[in-house]
Amino acid sequence: MVQEFRLPGVTLFGWGAVERVGQEAARLGKRAMLVTGRSAMKRTGTADRVTKLLVDAGMSVVAYDQIKSDPGSRTIDRAAQVARSESCDVILGLGGGSSMDAARAIAAMAVSKDSILDHVRGKPIERPGLPLINVATTSGTASEITAVAVVTDEERELKMGVKSPHWFARVAITDPELTVTMPPEVTAATGLDALTHAVESYLSTGATAPSEGLALRAIELVGAHLREAFKDGGNRAAREGMSLASMTAGMAFANSGLGLVHGLVHPIGARLGVSHGAACGRMLPHVLRYNQPAASEKLARVGQALTCRANATADDAIEAVEALLRDLNVPSGLGDVTISEEQMAGLARDGLLAGAVRTNPRPVTEQDALEVLQRARGR
Repeated sequence: MVQEFRLPGVTLFGWGAVERVGQEAARLGKRAMLVTGRSAMKRTGTADRVTKLLVDAGMSVVAYDQIKSDPGSRTIDRAAQVARSESCDVILGLGGGSSMDAARAIAAMAVSKDSILDHVRGKPIERPGLPLINVATTSGTASEITAVAVVTDEERELKMGVKSPHWFARVAITDPELTVTMPPEVTAATGLDALTHAVESYLSTGATAPSEGLALRAIELVGAHLREAFKDGGNRAAREGMSLASMTAGMAFANSGLGLVHGLVHPIGARLGVSHGAACGRMLPHVLRYNQPAASEKLARVGQALTCRANATADDAIEAVEALLRDLNVPSGLGDVTISEEQMAGLARDGLLAGAVRTNPRPVTEQDALEVLQRARGR
């Protein structure tokens, strides 16, 4: 069977990689829209730094700093209109997953008469958008590497992933230096997102030999570096290790797909307000227990990668994830979150709408998803 493996056109990794952003952007156009959130990139000075690099390379810059967490369809459509009216010919996403996902969707919609909602609801994506550059400032989402944008459908209160091979960035930049300003709780949440990407990619029914190797390496890196990055954000080795973990996990799941954790955390985030990365960590051990009968050998290999113990078992893998959660002060499960029975049923139903569930190693019914959620809640 022929297996396909795709990545961005150019991937830059390492301390100071962001210094290349101007020359890379200048190869692609003359006028860039810089897509960021509302405050973090300004507060850290990163937005000003990137803007200067672009200007020094001879480009003009249009700033769009209205991206909230879990960007909504209306924000995407408004930004695409701004990109058209300002004659932008390059889109540059700077920040965490929300900013980079938004930039990806804006780049696509800037050359289209559609609304992003048309694609969220199933319309095929038939052509590339404007050239896209994504620069990561967190170590978890790997949105600089992937071809997926997670967009909130406000009308249905749903977060949905939209994916197309046309949506890979032309340039992806992963610079550990940009992650040093992350506070501990963000370091924990994004690191758990990276771990979940790696584990779900490895267990996915869509896994290939290249994606499995990348996923296992990412799991090893998280096990070696996340605790230290959480404890000491200035630790260069830990920050570099987590940036590499995020990037390699992204390379893996961009080609393999994910699983039930990501199916469930989208409605959990949209309906309950739990951050994406923390929700991934909270749900991961409970979904692993569900998947264990179908993936015990691979799950044991996850345990070996995470603990560096050659004799680790599938049970050890789950225990290692729960130990990591404790060390990061993140609860396992949803026992501390108020959820009505009606909400529980809705989360189970909507969790199966995500394409991620199609590559879960064990088939999932709505009742199965509900039982996983009930166990996560402690019922």
